[in-house]
Amino acid sequence: MKTIDVRLSAADMANLQDMTGKRLDAYKRDFSEFKNVYGIVGLRVEGDAWTFTNFIEVADYYGADEDVAFFRLQRANWDDIHSYIPDQTMIETPVDRVISSIDVVNERQKLFVEEVQTYEVCLTRGVVFKFDDGGELSFEKDIWFSEMITVRKGYNLIQCFSPTDEFVENWEDDHRGECSREIVELRG
Repeated sequence: MKTIDVRLSAADMANLQDMTGKRLDAYKRDFSEFKNVYGIVGLRVEGDAWTFTNFIEVADYYGADEDVAFFRLQRANWDDIHSYIPDQTMIETPVDRVISSIDVVNERQKLFVEEVQTYEVCLTRGVVFKFDDGGELSFEKDIWFSEMITVRKGYNLIQCFSPTDEFVENWEDDHRGECSREIVELRG
């Protein structure tokens, strides 16, 4: 059996942990009429800038080398965060709220061939920022081959994440998929 772990790293989790109790000043994203944005979202937390990115690299995707998008957190310079779409200007949305906790949404995907488990993939599906006033802001990685990040504002946003059944239903013949989700809550 092959195991692949593409969850946020321990350093990423520590950086997110450090954000709890601080004020999220704003986020920056491509202008779009839709919730989906291409590849990058910027965050400014008490003056420190970060990006969530979801860019493609060639990697093993259940036995074949494929273009796979990897969801990552990186420190950045706010003025250097830019769109990867030509001639696209990013819009800055003020938030000005204190982060009370952050939920990191991880999935464990298993592939069985003729009832023998051949793969176990652990990945971070997204992150939900929860604020002291009850509101939330989430960033969800799209499917493996997509560089899109879905941005949502509201309440109970984990309910809006793609269902785990999407992974389970995409297999044929003697292949069977299983997917479970875990929420890692970070608090200050």
